[in-house]
Amino acid sequence: MQNKIMLKKYNWLLAGLLFWSACSNRDFPPDMPADPVFTTQFTVDGEIQSLEAGVEDIYLFTRFEKDDANVLVLGGTFAQADCPAGDCPGSLTFEFRNDRTGSEVFIDTLLSAGNKTYYFDQPVTANEVFRYKFYAPDSADYSLLQWRIDNDTPVTTKTLIREFVQDTVHQVRLWAFRNGALKSVVAHTVNSDTISNVFPKVNIDIQVDSIGGGTQYLLTADTQGSPVSSFQWSNGANTQQIAVSETQEIYAVHVESPAGDTAYAGIFTIDPTINKTADFGYTVEHIVSNPDTLYLNRINIRWIDESGGTWESRRGTQTPDAFFHILSSEPYDPNENGQKTRKMEVSYSCRLYNVLEPLLSRIIVGTGVIAVAYP
Repeated sequence: MQNKIMLKKYNWLLAGLLFWSACSNRDFPPDMPADPVFTTQFTVDGEIQSLEAGVEDIYLFTRFEKDDANVLVLGGTFAQADCPAGDCPGSLTFEFRNDRTGSEVFIDTLLSAGNKTYYFDQPVTANEVFRYKFYAPDSADYSLLQWRIDNDTPVTTKTLIREFVQDTVHQVRLWAFRNGALKSVVAHTVNSDTISNVFPKVNIDIQVDSIGGGTQYLLTADTQGSPVSSFQWSNGANTQQIAVSETQEIYAVHVESPAGDTAYAGIFTIDPTINKTADFGYTVEHIVSNPDTLYLNRINIRWIDESGGTWESRRGTQTPDAFFHILSSEPYDPNENGQKTRKMEVSYSCRLYNVLEPLLSRIIVGTGVIAVAYP
């Protein structure tokens, strides 16, 4: 006799027949072969349990359905023959979420031999990210740029993209090198509001001024952003522009806004071919990303204890040693509804959480031969 998914000894009592005819639109289960095909042996907190389709009125119910997110869920449930919902004590259910939305299923890929991942079905909110892109528009005089955001490790690149999960202010410094030597540095504060320019910004412009056969350099603190109330140069001057003749000195200027916000710029050894300190600008993109609520290509195990309490793997996080291995996978006979099924040899270990009291958990470890239905 050909094996079927719904395996059971053909010893139905009249009450069972009346139940199926009155409460189920399924066909009556076929006869059971001599040896059970679908079985699972497992322990819950070390207590050994075994379920065999066709033994002691145990059935393997196979089904599929779409959830509210339009994701197909393929299920296989070991349960008493009069409990197709799998919500009776002792029932064990395996649920496989499709790897895409809609009705299309690539079963050879979805349920191929390999590892599956459990998921944590938790309340989530959208993620907000502020993506900054820093660039240096006035850096043609320099061969290398190095950035430092707050106290992070310096990064050497022409442009820098950095994402922040909070809308806070950040301190940004840009060092500029030429022929391996540090030539300039600028630093100021940034935030996501790039329109209001609430923070001051300063660069040093360099001009050559030849007087009486000698050479002077005019250094001008070029400011942008918020108004500046004071200038302070490293040589003690407090004007916006200074004239210098010594090229080997380090000249730096510190500016402050009326609100007390500051910025600074510095030039290291004046080079007549360099016109200004390397400047930088930035843009900010506010990104709102939806969290992963579909849990595609993930699995859930549900177990009903002897008191009728429901335990599921998806109700909490799993430890790193949790696993679900599909050891082999092959097509199988249609179920009693004519739906296609997939037979799998599996091994599994995970933490199950009580649905009503999620702080309670138990460890399940097992192996088995199971099946699910699919379109």
